[in-house]
Amino acid sequence: MIGFESWMARRMLLSRKKVGLISWSGIISILGVATGCFALIVSVAVLNGFEQEVRNKVIGFETDLRIMAGDDQIDMEQFASLEFEPGIAAHSPFIERKAVAISSNDRSLVKVKAVEIGSLQSVYNIEGIEITDSPNNKAQVYVGRGIADRLGMQESDRLRLMNPLDNQLYLGMPSVLDARVAGVFETRILDFDQTYVFIPITAGQALFKALGQIDGIDLRLNHNAEKAKLREAVHSVLGEGVTVSGVEEMHQTLFQAMKMEKLGSIVVLSLIVIVACFNIASTLTMLVMEKIREVGILKAIGFSKARISTLFRMQGIFIGGMGLVLGTGLGLLFVSGQERLGFIRLPEAIYFVHSLPVVITSRDIAAIVLIGVIVIALAIHFPTREARKLLPTEAIQFEK
Repeated sequence: MIGFESWMARRMLLSRKKVGLISWSGIISILGVATGCFALIVSVAVLNGFEQEVRNKVIGFETDLRIMAGDDQIDMEQFASLEFEPGIAAHSPFIERKAVAISSNDRSLVKVKAVEIGSLQSVYNIEGIEITDSPNNKAQVYVGRGIADRLGMQESDRLRLMNPLDNQLYLGMPSVLDARVAGVFETRILDFDQTYVFIPITAGQALFKALGQIDGIDLRLNHNAEKAKLREAVHSVLGEGVTVSGVEEMHQTLFQAMKMEKLGSIVVLSLIVIVACFNIASTLTMLVMEKIREVGILKAIGFSKARISTLFRMQGIFIGGMGLVLGTGLGLLFVSGQERLGFIRLPEAIYFVHSLPVVITSRDIAAIVLIGVIVIALAIHFPTREARKLLPTEAIQFEK
């Protein structure tokens, strides 16, 4: 019987209307739902795209997992047993502390990260770094673009790093590293370019008087690595005194802010769908009023209240479903075209990507469709409930 009711619902919806505004109201309802779904798909895809780009940039700079030493130093001999752990692609011990960078023009407080220079290409993924031989036995260092601009430096210039915590004049001059700028990197993300200087780990240990010591180990993982199991393996080998952090923990505020931005966008843009569904409710209400005599006749010949409700529910589903399918389809088509062709370009001088990044997942699509279905169902419920209450004699005698 559903097929008959579906056919009759289409006939009642598409038949010539005595009240012409009903047809336009239905079209506007479809367009409204389609616009809301399209806006939701595109906005979520753009937010996902920027989040993925930021995550990839941060992971490239910070690596996937970081082991930080606690009260006791990390035993590299114990860590050696973890090097062959499935999921670990590469690792790099490091020292990360503050220093004063001094050029011929100015000086600035920076963060110095001492690593094995070869790991800058095998462990880290930072644009603008090329490993070269250092002449004159000077340590080769790599500085962020912001630091280079602030200190008026460029590649091959001389740079001195001074340990500000070792300024004990009664024991002699503070530790100073005389180095050469081997490269200037630019991530254009967070404050990395304004803050960090990379130096060889041996030079860092000498600068900070930490011979044979490290502050932690950065781990680069394979794509299929299970972080939870690796955390357990690290703690089982190195003890509970070490701290194992992922990118989400190291930059918790940033990723929480992006999640809240995504949630806020979904809530705000869902209002477009809600407003469109108010229009669906008004369209169905006018349809009930226009077809009130037909409803009375159907009840008189034996149609139950449930079947009468189904007739108008089918019409609401037709209007809302058309908008939902149209908006979702156009949104996915836009996302697919932007992902493959990148026809919306962004100025690289401002953003860190050359085209608008878009990423949409099946979970996002399911969530957006579910929002649309729930709102449409609520819009359909009230007019169909009123149609059930009509009495056959009153409906047949009703004068429009």
